[in-house]
Amino acid sequence: MNKFTQITILLIIYTQMLFPESYDNSCILSKDNRDIYRNEFTNHETIQSENFIIHFTTSEVDSQFVNGQWLNLQCNTGYAQSILEHAESALAIFLGHGWENLPPDCDELITDVESPTHCINFGGNALYDIYLANDGVGMVVPETPYPVEPYAGGYTSYMKISTLLNEHETLPSWSFHVIAHELHHSIQLRYGYSVSGSPGDYMYNGWLFEQTASYMENVIYPASFHLSTMLSNCNVVTPLTYPEHSIDYPLEIYPYRSALWQKFLVESLGDSAIVRYIWEDYGLEYATGNPVSLFPIYNDAVEYVSNNQSTLSSSYKDYAIWRYFTGSRSIPDQYFNESSNYCTASTISNFENSFTFPSNKGASRFINLPLENMSLVISTEYIDDIQLSHLIIDENNVVSVFELNPNNNNFYLNTISEELNVIIANSNFHSIDSNDISFSISINNQLGDMNADSEVNIIDVILVIELVLTNQYNDLADLNLDSAIDILDVVQLISIILN
Repeated sequence: MNKFTQITILLIIYTQMLFPESYDNSCILSKDNRDIYRNEFTNHETIQSENFIIHFTTSEVDSQFVNGQWLNLQCNTGYAQSILEHAESALAIFLGHGWENLPPDCDELITDVESPTHCINFGGNALYDIYLANDGVGMVVPETPYPVEPYAGGYTSYMKISTLLNEHETLPSWSFHVIAHELHHSIQLRYGYSVSGSPGDYMYNGWLFEQTASYMENVIYPASFHLSTMLSNCNVVTPLTYPEHSIDYPLEIYPYRSALWQKFLVESLGDSAIVRYIWEDYGLEYATGNPVSLFPIYNDAVEYVSNNQSTLSSSYKDYAIWRYFTGSRSIPDQYFNESSNYCTASTISNFENSFTFPSNKGASRFINLPLENMSLVISTEYIDDIQLSHLIIDENNVVSVFELNPNNNNFYLNTISEELNVIIANSNFHSIDSNDISFSISINNQLGDMNADSEVNIIDVILVIELVLTNQYNDLADLNLDSAIDILDVVQLISIILN
């Protein structure tokens, strides 16, 4: 293999590491649909520690046929040793945070070498096996059931990490996160795994596996650039570029980027253990054999860590607001601690329109309003399913958030021309799934209806008087259409009420 080919392949691997949709949208292999096996090296070398054993070769003899080409499996001892050290360090941190330990993959008391359960078939001992190969940047392969209470649906596994074409004597800093990511997959499998595709199983809830592993990278390596890099790209599907996607959106690269949701929960609620609580509850529910719905689990976790001060619905609302203030709209020391590094969240400027987004699972819409005084009405059939917030942002980036309440099955608001006005729509959470949420926004043209409640009464008179006293103008208050707000408009409004 010439130097140019080596460099090309290395770039492909690095691209896959940053944008992992290129290898089957998951770095956990489906147990029932894989041709991934433990590597058998002609010149097999190992190094081991308290919890791990690394399998590799320093020989030029071994190669592997991947994606239509043969790749040499040659590695070096220094690189293998650095992976071993990073794995031990990451595991110690995970265990220190209360996560379950990796299960042994075999019983070392079995002495019959002919037995299919002898450790010779599982890397030689019960330590967790990491193979240095070229199947991908990193992957975890579930292997055998580990039905140990309380998580009776658990699985053992082994890991594969790229040799990076023998270009490195130690694990390079830009790939540290790979070890943390894949190791957390190995821990996740202790709580539960299946591939049937039904609710509660891996293929159905696979987004949670990738979302969590991507978030936990930053727990192990707080300075890791990986999540920030993923969220800075405005040309791919992320919770910022497509806020209308649900948290569990399973396609493309979204499950990795949606680690932002778990980052939000930790930073907004101030309790990093919430991620582990979710997995513990998932594992206990999974062990029952019944379908598992993750969103009630999320709701229970939010209520628990907040002492019932927050719910999943209120977290949805806050998550939407936090996402709005990213990129060029970020405000120092508010919302996400890395918000200025992220892509600026996508907004909609054509406000007089109809909008749709999924219910129940944290989808949002960000709608910019023109810099003018307007009275708006928001109509929807999904009063119980939607949350609407009116954001007013002044020139000093002082943010005021007003929750809109329904009136006669509609929502009403007035905008202020001197300040930035935004409507943020997001779903509520209910235990029962509902249809997609649709709503529309239109201008309220009813003269005199100053508070946009579809009624003209004494409250509107008070509001018009306030405009007169402050010398402000509003089209709805100009009842005689003379382009001025004065006592004549007040008199005419009172006349309308009396008549």
